[in-house]
Amino acid sequence: MKTTQLRTLVAIAEHGTLMAAADALCLSQPAVTKSIKELEARLGVQLLLRSGSGIRLTPYGEALLRRARTVVTEIARAEQELEEMKSSAGRTLEIGVSLLAASIVVPEAIHAFRKRFPDVQLDVHEYQTTRLIDGLRDGSFDMCIGFTGEGDPSNEFRVTPLGTVSQSLAVKSGDPLAGATQLAGLREAHWLYNYTRKSVPAFWAALTARAGNTGATLAPPSRITVCTARRLYAELASEAGVVSVWPDFQLNEETGLRCAVPRCPC
Repeated sequence: MKTTQLRTLVAIAEHGTLMAAADALCLSQPAVTKSIKELEARLGVQLLLRSGSGIRLTPYGEALLRRARTVVTEIARAEQELEEMKSSAGRTLEIGVSLLAASIVVPEAIHAFRKRFPDVQLDVHEYQTTRLIDGLRDGSFDMCIGFTGEGDPSNEFRVTPLGTVSQSLAVKSGDPLAGATQLAGLREAHWLYNYTRKSVPAFWAALTARAGNTGATLAPPSRITVCTARRLYAELASEAGVVSVWPDFQLNEETGLRCAVPRCPC
């Protein structure tokens, strides 16, 4: 039993006439008729009944049609998969990464991807989170890897969590702010934040809750500078009177800073 014969049977059932089936298969009507006759001869049963009102399937034809549709569908899927494999050789995948993610999860992920898909070319671009979101909207990126927080406009996308990173507050070593024992003692300082401004309210609510306060009684700092440039961030964080927010793995590398409000997590 040939695949082309099964496809012919499915096409006749879907289109109702030999002529319509021939057009759908890009064949001549005699070729369609011959294919069905050969299939009937092979099986030893009649599959179609022809009348003035058109063509209908016999019980044998209906039984075979159920199986034929499954076979034809699976073959189409297999052909599509093979085409995707062949076309991946020249494909370029556009990936956007955030400044922070670029130094954490991305290197290992790229190594693993190259092993699995060695023929796919990668273009990796590093941008701020807001630019990554815009790039997903306008189609500039196929996917993005970055950090998201409550308040970020990412609900329209499918987000797959890859992990979490703890953060802490820090001040310059020797700064009088280091003597603060409560979050309220730091609120009037100049704050340096490493993420999007839209996520500040959610960040502050979570921070005050963990510090034993509530967002309703402790207003957020009035002076907050948002900076996502890592080198500039380190420079600004080293100024006196500045409270900065750091991922713990980066804070451990900054010898000129110390944790504020003993290890106040974010």
